Order: sequence, then structure tokens, then C-alpha cells
Amino acid sequence: TERASFTVGGIESFAETSARNHLSSTTEVAAFEHVVADDRIARSTGYAPGDALVYVERVRRLNGVAAILDRSYFLAEQVPGLSAEIAGKSIYQFLEHELGCIVAMGKRAITVERVTMHDQELLDLDGIDYVAVMTTQAFNAQGIMFECTQSRHRPDMFCFRDTAVRSTV
Repeated sequence: TERASFTVGGIESFAETSARNHLSSTTEVAAFEHVVADDRIARSTGYAPGDALVYVERVRRLNGVAAILDRSYFLAEQVPGLSAEIAGKSIYQFLEHELGCIVAMGKRAITVERVTMHDQELLDLDGIDYVAVMTTQAFNAQGIMFECTQSRHRPDMFCFRDTAVRSTV
């Protein structure tokens, strides 16, 4: 199976990554709700307890295979007008072109985790019992974290790439 190449050092939307890899892609919105960050959500995302958030869960299909489960929390005040319909297309297109948001940077961590029952329900895992998990905290030009997304990837379909540069001491 050819692997989709995801850049770790750049910020690219799912639609942009799919196009660059010449893959057909679709997004299914599995959940869309307004929530308030409790202690558990705050610990896992970096938001403060009490922050008003929009939770979006999306299943990403590549060439018909449910390969990625994105679980995102957006700071509600930074995404006015975000809807499930928009989430099924491109949230970054909406943020940048409709709201004028400048996506400035992201902090990322990549781990490997055992699949959950939820992963098994939503992803086409074909017996695979682990997923590659990329967690991204995204910040706008004002330094405000507007998004925290955990992307749970079927590992045999992806390659994460970066360019490492040695800094002089």
C-alpha cells in the first residue's frame, strides 16, 4: 500500500495533504457539539477549565478507507459560525478565508497507542491494534491556541516527514 506523506514541520489541511498525495478524500462528521472544558479536557488539550469549546470529531477517508479519526477542540470565541456542514468540508478554509484567521504555528507530539473501541467502530483497521497519534496545538498570529486536535491514523497508510536542521552551538 502506498503511504500518504504528512509533513510534520508544516501546517497543512487534510484537503491539502490529500491533493498533494493524489488521493481521493472525504470527511464524515461523527460529532459536533459545544462543550465547556472540564479538568480532563483541560489536561489533555492545554485549554483552561471553563473555556467554551467546540468539539468536532471527523472520520477521514482516503481512497474510500476510513484511515484517520480527528478529535478536535476549537476555542469557541475564535471560530464563530463554525458548523457541522463546514467541518465536513474544510475548517481551515473557513478560518482563513471567512474569518481572516492567520494560522501561525503548531506544537506537535507523535505517539503510538493501542486502538480504542471507538477507533474500532469508526476506522477501517483490518485487525490492526494500534494507531499513530499526532496531537497538534495550533496557534493564531496573536499567539492564542485556537485548536487542539488528536489525529488517530491507521499506521500502515501514513508516513510522517520532517526536515531536521542541526543548529550551531
